[in-house]
Amino acid sequence: MLQKFKGRKMVPFMCLVLCLILLLSGCGGAADTKSEDSNKNTGKEPKTDQPLLYVNNSGSNNVQVIDPKTNKIIKTIPVGQHPTYNEVTPGGQYVYVVNSGSNNVSVIDTKMSKVKKTISVGKTPKGINFTPDGKWAYVINEGENTVSVIDLKSMDETGKIDVGKHPHNGVASPDSSKFYVTNTNSNSVSVIDTSSQKVKKTINHVKGAPHNLTITPDGKTLLVSLTKTNAVGVIDLKKGEMIDTIPVVTGHHVMDVTPDGQYAYVGGIGSDAVSVIDIPKRQVIKTIHVGQGPHGVAVTPDGKKAYVGVTGENTVAVIDIASNKVIEDIKTDKVPFFVSILGSHASDHRQPVHQMAMDKDQQNKDTMASTGNSTKKSPPKQTASSPLLNKGKTYRYMFKKAGTYNVHCNPHPFMIMTVIVKPDGQPKEKKIDLKDYKFTPNKITISAGSTVTWTNHDNDQHNVTIESK
Repeated sequence: MLQKFKGRKMVPFMCLVLCLILLLSGCGGAADTKSEDSNKNTGKEPKTDQPLLYVNNSGSNNVQVIDPKTNKIIKTIPVGQHPTYNEVTPGGQYVYVVNSGSNNVSVIDTKMSKVKKTISVGKTPKGINFTPDGKWAYVINEGENTVSVIDLKSMDETGKIDVGKHPHNGVASPDSSKFYVTNTNSNSVSVIDTSSQKVKKTINHVKGAPHNLTITPDGKTLLVSLTKTNAVGVIDLKKGEMIDTIPVVTGHHVMDVTPDGQYAYVGGIGSDAVSVIDIPKRQVIKTIHVGQGPHGVAVTPDGKKAYVGVTGENTVAVIDIASNKVIEDIKTDKVPFFVSILGSHASDHRQPVHQMAMDKDQQNKDTMASTGNSTKKSPPKQTASSPLLNKGKTYRYMFKKAGTYNVHCNPHPFMIMTVIVKPDGQPKEKKIDLKDYKFTPNKITISAGSTVTWTNHDNDQHNVTIESK
């Protein structure tokens, strides 16, 4: 009896144990399934949000934020006076906006879409860029031939570095050890050692008024816009010299390189088009018409689209890189002078790139051709030069001596005109408009003793420099 009773008691007990085991196993299985589903979701969508695009509207004193997924403006942020250049910090937490008219930098918090801090810098600041390690920002002070150094951690200016004449923009090496600055009126590039914050060397003979620049992802080549010759100069950084020039569209050019290092998209504010350069071949393979006055260019981190600020149309053109065609125009506020996105203009590291291999014989041939073409000429004699002229400001000059005079704008050397002064005749007043980055008219004949008045009608600052032949 006792044995039977024990057996009857054991059966329910064993069933209970078995149920508990199955229940616990089921719970474990459910937890694992949930974990696998979570991992699958993470794998499919590591981060669906694309980096945002930031547009400096220099005629409206604001920055507009574009979502590349929809190509819609999602925010307008007031900044300082006459914002020209901007750049997104490494990691994407902030956007530094250079206000050329108020001599300061607005720091935008990208999460809040608000200005967090305003940093005073030098006179007439223009280009800005960062070391990819996220330690330093460099602001190029065009009006005083210096570069302001900003500690990105404290957001304070820590000092200034003297560079060449009329510096304009800069870019860091991928390893963050060097920062390169174009000196438009010195025809040179200053190389700053970022550890000592001093100019380590100067790359000379960058003829043609170097203006904007970028660096290839492998850190071997600088691409420099030459605004006086409407070309892009190719600087071999190992040799420390310019080895080639590539003719492009007209104007002072902003460039950005695709993440694979294969192509550069070059805007020309004096034209209506963007040049596409095959970097290894060092030649233009496509000219894309986008509208009047394209300046800022930024390539998305995935290398699929290029955004172009079209200043004369108040639009941002969207270029599909696969087809090299404009697929959309986004209406903006006044004068969308510059655009940036995370990693644009070598401001942050992007994906690994193919190493560019140039043919050695071709390189030697090009270098020889470049050397052979150089001829010694007497430099023109500068007669007069105006200060930087804001919109609506004028400059007057009386031509007392007969002769031929070349006139150009220092910040935008592609703007040129000719004044022929005859020794006889009645002196007269002549008026010249600086509009749409051109002198209008661009050639006049006057008598000695005549006075010419130049008036700036553009939102950007211009000057008038007069040289006698």
